Amino acid sequence: MTTDYLTTDPLADRPYTVTEVTQAVKQTLEMEFPPVWVVGEIASWTEHASGHRYFTLKDPHCQLRCVMWRSQQIKGFKPEAGMEVVARGRLTVYERSGQYQLSVQRLVQSGVGQDQIALEELKKKLQKEGLFDDSRKRVLPEYPRTIGVVTSKSGAAIRDILSVLRRRFTGLRVVLRPASVQGAGSDREVALAIAELDRFGHADVMIVGRGGGAKEDLAAFNTETVVRAIAESETPVISAVGHEIDFTLADLVADVRAPTPSSAAELAVCDVAELRNRVIGLGDRLVESMDDLLRENEVLVESCRERYGLRRVEDLVTQNAQTVDELERAVLEGMRRAYDDRRQDYRRLTAKLASLSPLSTMGRGYSISQRLDNGELVLDAGTLEQGDGLRVRFSEGQADVTVDRILPDDEQGQFLLGL
Repeated sequence: MTTDYLTTDPLADRPYTVTEVTQAVKQTLEMEFPPVWVVGEIASWTEHASGHRYFTLKDPHCQLRCVMWRSQQIKGFKPEAGMEVVARGRLTVYERSGQYQLSVQRLVQSGVGQDQIALEELKKKLQKEGLFDDSRKRVLPEYPRTIGVVTSKSGAAIRDILSVLRRRFTGLRVVLRPASVQGAGSDREVALAIAELDRFGHADVMIVGRGGGAKEDLAAFNTETVVRAIAESETPVISAVGHEIDFTLADLVADVRAPTPSSAAELAVCDVAELRNRVIGLGDRLVESMDDLLRENEVLVESCRERYGLRRVEDLVTQNAQTVDELERAVLEGMRRAYDDRRQDYRRLTAKLASLSPLSTMGRGYSISQRLDNGELVLDAGTLEQGDGLRVRFSEGQADVTVDRILPDDEQGQFLLGL
């Protein structure tokens, strides 16, 4: 009994070698199969030291090995595992392993296309105008009194910002200019809010952003409209788009970029506890400096006495008495001047701390309102209802009141929030 291996081949009277079979399959694929476009997710990506790229494309059911030689360029993006791409190339066989693969001639990112190209072109245009230059970025004020915020009035971002501000520095004035941060027309809303808050909000620093989201949700902050609004703002701007990885164009043009709204609030104001510790530390150093100065002058006086004591008493009295008196006067005068200088520094720092106190803010006409039923602070007039009982605290004394009417602060939809 004989075995018929390949009856259609002239060499059917003997077995094929592995090499012959592999070469036959390779020739068939390369000659008969036209170039194809293949879409899939990059399952693995390796760049060899030679410059060649080896990767695998997959879909829910299958995988396809791919190779892209270093002579083939990739434009517009950096491939990585998990990214969906479209590859064009020819099917071939890697003879050593006997596996078929796609020899890729072109690789593009799936789903990005014209949008990504347009974004890169806009970025280059704005960068060429100098809008992203470090030289135009401003330093944030050290002790702001009013913080402006542009974000959604119902999102987590405003809650996080208020929470951090309340914890770090009470007595601030916060002006919220609400705007839609995603969806159709959101870029125009954000840009208008920035312009209005810059013009009418009297803010010392402005936070612009949102509470994170998918990459496509950040589209408003990648528009020329928003970028130019930030660039034209006379108020320093902190961007807080809430995305750790993706930088938006708004991040690039802002004076300072914060990864989250909470971080933006921390950058906007100093911690009053830290400021208090700094003042105390300055006072301690002032006392130490005075002690050191006294000791140094005591040593100097004693040194002078010992040096002159080696001479004859008559010479000390007759020739150097005046010198010793002048030296003592100079020492005492120097001590008085040093003490006065440090006392003035201490008074100035104490006055600055007093001016930043919540009681000082209330002394200028501000007040704090709490609900009578649970003692919670009232931060937003929108949370009140007619008939609610409030306890209003002034710089001196307090009063219980009942809400009669609730009025918006102005036509732009701004609200004044007393912290």
